[in-house]
Order: sequence, then structure tokens, then C-alpha cells
Amino acid sequence: MTFKSRILGYMAYYITLLLGMTLRVVISKHPEYNPKTQYLFAFWHGKQLLPVFELQNHDTRRAVLVSPSRDGDMLTVWLKNLGYEVIRGSSRKQNISALAGMLRKLKAGYSLGFGIDGPIGPIYKVKPGMTHMAQKLRIPIIPVGSAFSRSWVFEKAWDKYEIPKPFAKAVFYLGKPFTIEQEVDLGISNDMLEGLIIQAEITAKTLL
Repeated sequence: MTFKSRILGYMAYYITLLLGMTLRVVISKHPEYNPKTQYLFAFWHGKQLLPVFELQNHDTRRAVLVSPSRDGDMLTVWLKNLGYEVIRGSSRKQNISALAGMLRKLKAGYSLGFGIDGPIGPIYKVKPGMTHMAQKLRIPIIPVGSAFSRSWVFEKAWDKYEIPKPFAKAVFYLGKPFTIEQEVDLGISNDMLEGLIIQAEITAKTLL
């Protein structure tokens, strides 16, 4: 990791910390959500900022998947300062070691979350990694939705990355735990999870 990546990571940490302090955050949870339970948290890659802020408050130990790129170096510094364990890898690079790292953390009792349509899309399409782990280890998935009253959207980015504007209202929604039985086809599970995240996003928007 370069010195520049470390500096950028610390800058991102302090800037987002200040931004987070200005937001008027409303948190809504499905009645079956339990903050003391181990979960996999599924959200869209472009909507990951609010989950990163708010999942710090989940009571289990927490880990996140970060790509092995230079941008990932910066994100690693940022996320570690927020209290997360970081697993390096992606579906494109170091995918075997990334999967092994995630499975180790899950077996150790960590909750894990990541942008489920990343790292390069297609946007709003569930990749199979999380559903595979959920089925293998019988860990429920929480579909996550977030919405902002005012935000910047990076329209040219593949994920339409969204950042709330200072003093915006932000809604963070944690949906009903989704358990994948052993006999269920993962393709069907991916489609079901996709629909649940879309519904979580709609619910968040209705609460603005």
C-alpha cells in the first residue's frame, strides 16, 4: 500500500465522518431483524455509503470485501478506521482467496456485507457469491435499502454511485431476513434476492 493511498484513505474517513454528522438519518427495520444475529447484508454497489455508516452499529463483528486495486487500498484504510475487518479480493481478481477469506470470517461469527452487483456490474443484478455462502452456511441475508432527500449521483459511473448532500435526510432500511434452503436453486435465489433489494430500496424511498 502506497503512502498516497493511506493519505487518501484517512481523508475519506474524516470527510465522510463529517458528512455523516450532518445527515438526518432515519433507520427502519423489519420486525424479524435482530442486531445480535449474524447476517449477510446485501445492497447495491452504488448505494454502499449509508450501509457502511450504519452497519457499524450491528452488534456482531463485521467484515467487508474490498477489491485488490489501488482504489481498494484507499478503501481499506477508510473501512478499518470505521471498525471493519477487511477482506481483499473480488469476483474478477483473487476470487478464490476472497471466497476463502469470507468463509473463514463467516465461520468465525462475523457478519459480512458488500455491494452485490459489484465490482463491475451489470448494475442491479445479483452476483452468486453471497447466495452461495448463505446457502452453504445457512446464514440469513438482509436486503438493504437506502434513500436520500438530496444527493449527488455519478451518472457516468457504471454503478450510478450516490453520495448524500450535507444536511440531507437519509433513510436506511433493513429488510426481512432471507434464508436459502439447501435444495433451492441458486439462480432462483439470486432472482428472489434481487427483487427483495429492489423492494427494500422502494421502502426506503417511501419513508423519506
